[in-house]
Amino acid sequence: MDAEIGEKILTLLDQHRIMTIATLRPDGWPQATTVGYANEGLTLYSFASGTARRRQIWREMIGCR
Repeated sequence: MDAEIGEKILTLLDQHRIMTIATLRPDGWPQATTVGYANEGLTLYSFASGTARRRQIWREMIGCR
């Protein structure tokens, strides 16, 4: 990644703490979830509250357990 672009991304990340992640669910419907985040450089850590279903969708969206 170009250093100038990396700096612009970091500046943007440091100015905000909420993002929306959008993807397609396994059934083909679009899913957009607003979450809070913190970053350490370009590594993002996100957090969201909600129902068990919402947490499951979130895990499926980002591919984690």
